Amino acid sequence: MARQKKAPKVVRKKRPVRKQGSGGQASGPAILFLLALLGIGFANTNAAILLAIGLLPTLVLAFTAKGEFKSKRIACVAFANLAGVVALLGDVWSRPDAFASVVTSMSSWVVMWGGASLGYALIFVGPMIAAVILQGLSEDRIKNINQQRQELIDLWGHDVAASANDKNTKPGRL
Repeated sequence: MARQKKAPKVVRKKRPVRKQGSGGQASGPAILFLLALLGIGFANTNAAILLAIGLLPTLVLAFTAKGEFKSKRIACVAFANLAGVVALLGDVWSRPDAFASVVTSMSSWVVMWGGASLGYALIFVGPMIAAVILQGLSEDRIKNINQQRQELIDLWGHDVAASANDKNTKPGRL
């Protein structure tokens, strides 16, 4: 009998999966922000303008951030930035004539964008601070383990601390 030739396998390339919010599409939080800004704009135009200007650092990060923890970084900057903007939003909301003085005051810009800079600082400095704290905790734990080990050696003798390689043990021998 003659051998039959096998049909060549067709290799199909998988299409890359598009992530939500990529490719220029507006993501859910961006749409929610724009709707909230529009709603506030109907109630108080000056407050909506102050929000839009004050939250510019957050918006820039939202459109330029990449990586695994993008949403967490944006949330960190957004909440810190929002804290700075809300501090001034009450004045503009209650007194519409205060808008010009708030926007032209340098201290207002420092408060609004300073909050965002604190959020950025938390993103970059936070992991270093956490590493120092965790290293200190682990060194403390090692110190406690060594202290407990020394107490066991004092109580039971140096045979407790000997490892299996030091004892010259053979299988079946206790």
